[in-house]
Amino acid sequence: MAPQPRLRRALALLKSIRRPSPTVSIELDRHTCGLKHTYTTFDRIQGSVTVIVQSETPVENISITFEGTAKVSIGRETCTLSNIEATQTFLQLKQPVARGIDGVPKVLQPGHSYNFPFTFVVPQYLPCQSCNHDVSSLGLKQAHVQLPPTLDDPRLGYGRRTTLDYVSSGKCHISYRVRVIILDGSMPGNKRPSRLVDCAKSVRIIPIAVPLPLPIVSSDTYTRTEQNLSQGFAQPGLGQLITEASHIPPILLQYPFDNNCVHTAVRLNLRFNPLMDAAPPQLRKASAKLQISTFYSPVPWEDYPSWTDRGLANGWDRGAFTESFSITTFSMGSLNWEKHQNMGGGHRTRELDGLSLSDHTAPCNDNQSYYTAFIVLPIVLPQPRIHIPTFHSCLISRTYSINLRLSYHTPKAALQSASTTIKIPLMLQCTPKNHHTGLEYETTSASDSAVMNVLPPPEYVATV
Repeated sequence: MAPQPRLRRALALLKSIRRPSPTVSIELDRHTCGLKHTYTTFDRIQGSVTVIVQSETPVENISITFEGTAKVSIGRETCTLSNIEATQTFLQLKQPVARGIDGVPKVLQPGHSYNFPFTFVVPQYLPCQSCNHDVSSLGLKQAHVQLPPTLDDPRLGYGRRTTLDYVSSGKCHISYRVRVIILDGSMPGNKRPSRLVDCAKSVRIIPIAVPLPLPIVSSDTYTRTEQNLSQGFAQPGLGQLITEASHIPPILLQYPFDNNCVHTAVRLNLRFNPLMDAAPPQLRKASAKLQISTFYSPVPWEDYPSWTDRGLANGWDRGAFTESFSITTFSMGSLNWEKHQNMGGGHRTRELDGLSLSDHTAPCNDNQSYYTAFIVLPIVLPQPRIHIPTFHSCLISRTYSINLRLSYHTPKAALQSASTTIKIPLMLQCTPKNHHTGLEYETTSASDSAVMNVLPPPEYVATV
């Protein structure tokens, strides 16, 4: 009596478990970038896969792909302390293997070593179907289909550190890898073959900047403050201090792909509207901090994330973490205030070095005087670091801001510890290397499928 189908499958499964697995190794060609296994837009990721099988294996059972994956984990504060997780494979480029190329048999023989070269081109955009959810604006849709950078990939170890990023929470990851899968098609009656081998080699991706509509500045940032100065409780006021950044937010900071030196400067315009004949305050110290925020969610974001998002308050399907680094701190000398005289009352608008300051908050007395000044603060990002560009993907976003704090004192001793703070959004973008212009890159841009189609098929060589 012939064995039953279940018995045949069980015997085949037992045989496959006892059979040794194929040996697979992935090697990447030497890259010209200073950082190992780091690539940017339109770079070629080249290398080879060496395969040694232990039994006859059809070449069509071998798959070589380049994949980009985002993973998010949210801990829910319930009685069971459960987690909700989401994984999105937003990119998958396939290397043609089973095309009947000369030198590679259709069935690989045991004991032989076969070498499969591969070539992948880092695309500029993701397939449109990678973002198929509702969004609040066209600009956000365009941001979601851009290639996101590698973020907190634990497989990319660097000495004792698992990541070169500023902050790491372990709650969200964006990783890229060259992946090799060998299927077992020998089991009869099995519609879905099992995997004999599933191995991968991780790489770091830092995409170049693509011109996009700037996101709407969120309500948790502010580039102008108005502060009333007083001598103390139940004492007459001294006047009003207005601090405003001259930049139109956000600050756009571009840095070269192969250079970690990132710096800029921020100019602050100051105005003091005195009461009576009060003297303007004098600055004591200026400091700047870089704030890095990462937002993540297992549910796709429909709008630009910010700290004012209601979902962050309950922590049910939204998460975020942040960290700040001091980048500038120095004592201020004597600040040169320039005195101005308003001739006539009413609402007035003055131009101060290209910045419009309205007088509607100042007293409207005739011949009212006011003072103006400005300071320039250098901004140098910490080194050595991997400066991950600002990005917004379906599940994960990274944003930056510059927090500027000015400490000052007035002629009254009670106000020596007074200070004012403004928070300016910062947009980091990686620029093309080798001094290429953005226009040159735009003329050669293409979708991932088109790039793969124009490449010549690699020549496979079988060695014994």
